[in-house]
Amino acid sequence: MYNIGICDDEHETCAQIVNMIQDYGKRNKLEIEISVWYTGEALYADLVKKTMIDLLFLDIELVSTDGIQIGKLIRNELENPDISIAYISSKSSYALELFKIHPIDFLIKPISAQDINDTIDEALRLYNRNNKVFEYRANGYNCKIPYKNIVYFCSENKKIHMVTLDSDIQFTGKIKEIIEQVPECFIQIHQSYIINMDHMNECSYETVRMRGDILLNISQPYRKIVRKHIMDYAWGQKD
Repeated sequence: MYNIGICDDEHETCAQIVNMIQDYGKRNKLEIEISVWYTGEALYADLVKKTMIDLLFLDIELVSTDGIQIGKLIRNELENPDISIAYISSKSSYALELFKIHPIDFLIKPISAQDINDTIDEALRLYNRNNKVFEYRANGYNCKIPYKNIVYFCSENKKIHMVTLDSDIQFTGKIKEIIEQVPECFIQIHQSYIINMDHMNECSYETVRMRGDILLNISQPYRKIVRKHIMDYAWGQKD
């Protein structure tokens, strides 16, 4: 799922961009979720709630909180460098103001289908290059987090606890489904635990000590395969 947002106070412009994005998705067989906002304040409020956006078409001349302010909030307050921002405007005189926001494109109205196609192509190129992430749904929102930031997963009472470098996130899920989608640096050590070996500080036959001095037990059925997997991974990392 690729998440595209549009923020423009002109409803007609939003509708046109939505149609162009939908055409792109059908033509390229890409599943796209589109979200639309008509004010910068509404967009920012949802971003604070962790609404997931991969590519944002953002109008500069928004009423009240303009697109440049929103861009600065995304980069500086939310500390989010990952959203690809494509500015849209009826003017072409904003280059210096946009420099620190690092937009991937600047589109002048009226916007053509080719403009949208080229921007999505570039955003997807960057996405595929830079983003290896775990996707999940929590509190009604589609979310994602880099695998490198995940320390371990724990299943408890039909909930998954995802312990990351700076938080403990909960969502509904199953360990058996997670182990099928995570990369090889993750290994299951218990029917309820999956760890990221990149955050493992110590390992014995029966336990692993994770970042943050967290000690986890390796259950009996998993010990031989865990030992082999850890050894294979360690040697592979050295090559």
